[in-house]
Amino acid sequence: MATRGPPIRAAGPTSRSRPPTSGARRPGMADQRGPLIPLLFLGLLAAIQSADPNISSTALLTAGKALDMGTLSALAASISTFVLAATVITTGMMADRLGRRKILIAALLLSAASDLIVAVAPDVYVYLIGRALAGVGLGAVFGASFAYVKTFATGKGGLPAALGLFTAASSLFTLVITFLGSSLVGVDWRLAYVVVPALSLVSIVLALALLPKDGPRPAHQGSWDFTGQVLLAAGIIVFLYGVSHATNGLTSPLTVIPVIAGAAILGLFALWMRKKGEEGVFPIRLFREPIFIAAILVGLVFNFSNGVLLLSFSNLFQYANDLKGLSLSLMQMPFLLAGIVAALVVGRMRGAGRISQRGAVLVGTIVLAGGLALFAVTAISRPSNVLIFLPALIITGFGLIIPAIPYGGLFLQEADEKHYGAVSSSRTTVGQFWYALGLAGSTVLIDGLTRNSVSNKLGPAAGSELEQWSATGGKPSNSALLPDAAYAFSTSFAVTMIVLAVTVAIAGVVAWLLLKRFQHQDPPHAHDGHPPVTTTRR
Repeated sequence: MATRGPPIRAAGPTSRSRPPTSGARRPGMADQRGPLIPLLFLGLLAAIQSADPNISSTALLTAGKALDMGTLSALAASISTFVLAATVITTGMMADRLGRRKILIAALLLSAASDLIVAVAPDVYVYLIGRALAGVGLGAVFGASFAYVKTFATGKGGLPAALGLFTAASSLFTLVITFLGSSLVGVDWRLAYVVVPALSLVSIVLALALLPKDGPRPAHQGSWDFTGQVLLAAGIIVFLYGVSHATNGLTSPLTVIPVIAGAAILGLFALWMRKKGEEGVFPIRLFREPIFIAAILVGLVFNFSNGVLLLSFSNLFQYANDLKGLSLSLMQMPFLLAGIVAALVVGRMRGAGRISQRGAVLVGTIVLAGGLALFAVTAISRPSNVLIFLPALIITGFGLIIPAIPYGGLFLQEADEKHYGAVSSSRTTVGQFWYALGLAGSTVLIDGLTRNSVSNKLGPAAGSELEQWSATGGKPSNSALLPDAAYAFSTSFAVTMIVLAVTVAIAGVVAWLLLKRFQHQDPPHAHDGHPPVTTTRR
């Protein structure tokens, strides 16, 4: 596999001979220092971004009461994610033009300041401003960390092994940081928001020590395309805002109007990109590239499933098996730890040439779909002992991460030098898009099926009472309501797992077919066909 060339592409001539100079390493530096420590550091940076919304969601209930958020609590929960998805491509482009390390350090400073604003927020509006700014900063942090992976893909196994280590490290650090921040919520919710600033400030020092100094700026930077940036950001924010309200009903104006408006704005963005061509903020031609389409579909397999799974099975264990607190957290661990192991194993196998990109996509799809089917069968059997779910948790967690390695590699592979930051950062935008759809879709499906089942058995009033219990936690007057709801939830969960398994299978197989048809050769695992570039270092 290591001797094969880059994939066949139908795109016009672009500069794809090397990654951008701002993220390159001097030949020989890898031998002196080695890529392990820098890759672990990049995993830490990614984990800071991943853990931040986890900590915030844990703190939100207490913060909402303290700041009297009321109906703004839903916006407070999601505003950071919306802004992150909307701005990460822009910050990626800025990294290409202004220097990746400079933008990373600025983003870490912004992330630290943003969560400190949240920590001292006197009211909900200051809280919202802080969380929105955190989305900008943390999106840039993740985008830069992911873009740097190719820079340090100099060890044994090349880029696939580097991506495996990066994914495993980010998953492990996310667990640790989330646990630390969530534990501090019990002390003071404001204290929990100090974790990310502290880690961000430490990371600035590490970035200066471990990451290559930015090289000279490109001679011709081209247009900043502010119109394209505004259209992209507005389209994503409005569309995802509508998706987040899908739990109000698929026909609710809060869902339909923003989704249609957001899609229309994104359509205008596509037309504008066609007009701008290579001078646009994003090379729209990629959406005609079979390999990029395959990358988006692999993103569905990974991110859509991720959006469905963790909240769904956590709710299952709460409602059907009455798990709470530490017991609930411990039952999530096999799923998460299996993913860390999968990242290391698949990364090493890819680096050793034992499995191709498309092979990893197909194997991951099969394992994940099988794990989801096992989850469905286990849920429908309604075991009294929650440990019966362990095989499904482990298989699903392992299968979920297998396609994540080629997923990241495909985006890096498709990123030409001029648009390296924008294209590599688009992985995050695609991921947030699929994650939001998975989370909203599974919530609508499970809640709808559960409510209908309860209403059919106990009458329409029971369905309304179930909604009220879900919103307020007040004890229902009908003593049969909660046991029947728990029984119905297990069935609804099983149906959702089957729907997800079918969706994953279709997307994964189509992605595999595209890669098989158009990627006749697997990219060289060291640099995906891009030789390292000489640049200055501290």
